[in-house]
Amino acid sequence: MKTIIDKLKFSARLFLSTLALSFLFVTTSCDDDDDKPADNIVEVAQSNSELSTLVSAIVAAELDSYLAGPGPFTVFAPTNAAFEKLDSQTLNQIIGNPVLLTALLQYHVVNGKVYSKDLSTGSVNTALSGQPLDVVVSGGMVTINGSAKVIEADVRASNGVIHIIDEVLIPEDFVAQTIVQIAASNPNFSTLVSILSLPELSDLLAAANNPTSNLTVFAPTNAAFDAVLAALGKTSINDIPTGILKEIVSYHILGQAVMSSQLTNGQVPTLLPGESITVNLSSGVKIDNANVIAADVKAINGVIHAVDGVLLPSYVETSLGNIGEVVLFNKDYTILAAALRKAELLDVISTTNNITVFAPDNAAFVKAGITSLDGLDKAALSPILLYHVLGAKVMSSQLPASGIATTLSNDQKIYLGYTTNAVLVNGLTTITAVDIVKNNGVIHTIDRTLVPPAQDIVDIAAALANNGTASQFTVLVSLLTNPAFADVTAAIKSATNITVFAPTDAAFAEISAVIPTLTEAQIRNVLQYHAVGGRIFSSQLVNNQVVPMLNGQNTTVKISGSTVELMDKSGGRNAKVIEVNVHGSNGVIHVIDKVLLPTL
Repeated sequence: MKTIIDKLKFSARLFLSTLALSFLFVTTSCDDDDDKPADNIVEVAQSNSELSTLVSAIVAAELDSYLAGPGPFTVFAPTNAAFEKLDSQTLNQIIGNPVLLTALLQYHVVNGKVYSKDLSTGSVNTALSGQPLDVVVSGGMVTINGSAKVIEADVRASNGVIHIIDEVLIPEDFVAQTIVQIAASNPNFSTLVSILSLPELSDLLAAANNPTSNLTVFAPTNAAFDAVLAALGKTSINDIPTGILKEIVSYHILGQAVMSSQLTNGQVPTLLPGESITVNLSSGVKIDNANVIAADVKAINGVIHAVDGVLLPSYVETSLGNIGEVVLFNKDYTILAAALRKAELLDVISTTNNITVFAPDNAAFVKAGITSLDGLDKAALSPILLYHVLGAKVMSSQLPASGIATTLSNDQKIYLGYTTNAVLVNGLTTITAVDIVKNNGVIHTIDRTLVPPAQDIVDIAAALANNGTASQFTVLVSLLTNPAFADVTAAIKSATNITVFAPTDAAFAEISAVIPTLTEAQIRNVLQYHAVGGRIFSSQLVNNQVVPMLNGQNTTVKISGSTVELMDKSGGRNAKVIEVNVHGSNGVIHVIDKVLLPTL
């Protein structure tokens, strides 16, 4: 018990003045002490090694001078083994709290000298006001409070008598557990306890487990959490982002202990900044939309009121059933949720009817180079986020054939490309999940954040050429960025509607022996032979169609089944279209597997 003794010594001087008042007992006369012992209660206890923990407590608290005084006192003295039966955390909290330790010691002291022969079944008042001991005498055995046995009676001292007992006596309504301990001991609160145990909630757990805190917790039952999970379509609390869990739990906590009798109708601030619960006492006690089903469960550091529903902050409540719910309660959207809240747009996507949100997941922000929201304020975030929102509910089957849709970001447009296996947005972003329908609209998940304005097809090709191992247009882009061909690049970038048939690096590799033999004028001619005026989607290409290219020469479209090819002027070389409809702000890219060669 060395650790307990050390802690007792550490806390001793904190509560001396309290104990000084509480142990001024009424003195009664001695009845039959003809052979009065020379040692007082403290000295007698010190001589018994089985009472060393009790003695350590008395000495550390500087109570030895009082219990060595004239008295007389009767002390029910727990053995060392009795102290060891207590939960260690509970015992440590008693030791660390002067008021608790004072009360506990008072409860083991009776005013006057009471021998075992004087004890009878009934109540015996203690030095702890209003807290008597329940004594049962049967068959020569004395039992205290139903379970503590007197294992050695009538140990006499000069100023009283000691009865050694095998349990520490705990007063009725004695609170020695924290809010967390009480909740953990009740299986109906296991979900709440598991949430508090998450690493991200360590500060809340520490506060609720700190004996010096002063809190009120409205504790939802497991059934309350199950109902919320069912409403959200979740199977486990682990499916919910820890950030929102922390905010919800904070919303259940008040910064002071408030008993049910102290509650009044109206708003009460919670530990969640800017959020208050609503108390309604018109019929029982209701907190927001939840009923208090068990009130005033006292803890050493506050009080618990059990509620039959999970309390939700206002912005969470508004989001339920709407697009904001999907964003808030999905672990893949935590960056988007943070951005929307920082831009004050969460309420907009939760309350605006008939909208479509192209929702970037967390990986999408990273892919677009947005790894932190630091330094981004509302003014910077709003146009980016609104660029992901359409002002109409558009299911995946209703995406416009034109590939052009207007967003809520100053009417700026996004460009949808219907490729062979996916739908691309602005040429670089893929829609990875579609048609998450909520009350006020629909969500489509995307794998890269959209940043306005949309890029033109030259910029898209450049981005695709700088794509690590997936790069396939490095040769084409190197030509377009060569100052010698700046006029060709400028013509493509300035065009309002243009289509480029873009050869891959592998296609250029096939004519690697030809390129060094070409003049700048001939290379310019080759580049222009891959572009056509107009925004031509794959669905508009037909067999034997003659397509006039920018260099003034034509190519012919050949379609057989699902295979689309272009003919060049070099004697029947076919360039197969291997990807279609990469859509940018000023046109479309179709990827081909060979370089088209015009008449040079």
